Amino acid sequence: MRGATTALILLAVLTTTSATASPQTPEQQVSEVAGALLQADGPRARRLLAALPSEGLEPKFETFRACAVERLNLTGALPAPPADAPFALQALHAYRLYWREAIDRPDARDQAEIALAKRLGALLGRPELDDMLKAEGPTLERIEAEGWHPLGGRTGRLLELMLWREQDAREVSVALPEGSYSTTLILLDGFESQGWSNWITCDRTGTGGWAKPEGLYAIVPAYASLDDENFRVNFLAHETQHFADNAAWPGLPGWQLEFRAKLAELALADTTRERILGRFESNQGDDPADAHSHANRRVLTALRRRLDLPADADLKTVAPDALRAAALAELRADTADRPEPANRIRAPY
Repeated sequence: MRGATTALILLAVLTTTSATASPQTPEQQVSEVAGALLQADGPRARRLLAALPSEGLEPKFETFRACAVERLNLTGALPAPPADAPFALQALHAYRLYWREAIDRPDARDQAEIALAKRLGALLGRPELDDMLKAEGPTLERIEAEGWHPLGGRTGRLLELMLWREQDAREVSVALPEGSYSTTLILLDGFESQGWSNWITCDRTGTGGWAKPEGLYAIVPAYASLDDENFRVNFLAHETQHFADNAAWPGLPGWQLEFRAKLAELALADTTRERILGRFESNQGDDPADAHSHANRRVLTALRRRLDLPADADLKTVAPDALRAAALAELRADTADRPEPANRIRAPY
């Protein structure tokens, strides 16, 4: 797959949890680090890493710290692939250098993108490809020629590169809070890269899939099971909500699509409810261009307002049925405020 992608594609699916309690547990502290990394905020991530206990961490947290330190360029150069490595792996290395640079210095992100384009131009033997508008297309074409499926474009704040070998399509019907919707599910596997968010957070979280006009793309290794609630609700319902909303109201801004999909998750969630809330809490932002973090903040604010709770209330303490009802009511209210759907045949409203 080629071409640019937008804020639709980012779906953090794994393990971030809330970091609002005081004093914080190591789990909460590590989740804050992961949240800063997902927002491509290297300076904040480094400060949070420095605040982790110097000893006594569980092995999994110590492993994460060591990996995050390496990914944030705190321990030296990123090892390069061999000179005779396939072009795809050399291009991936160029992207990883860019991800590291762009996260390390957010104020110099434009320069990091130019440096990436020049690296890719050098790999292609085409020095005239000196910006990403010129360099991305030829890069993806060369990768495809080696037998990979690449995904480029932009995920959140950073330019993206995913690489996988296998994909399989099937038709599915998905129960959404406002009706059922049929779509195509495309399962992706055999990954060399699951994207920048997965890489920079050391596999702790990352993109689980995305919606495009032809169907839903699911990253199989992001899920422990394709039958549990995490997949059925946190991916399949979330992304199908995007699919339905794009059919109903073409051109919705990314954060509005995410706002509705995240409400759909909470309207359906049972066993994953607390983890969803924790994920939203740990990754909030005020910039609509960062669709996920902005939607997280809007969802949490809207639910507290609807439940008549204080602005800092812990939504995990709300009875599950009450939270699901509030999320459904908020989603229906948002639907009622919108024009009649543009696609009456396919939209479930």
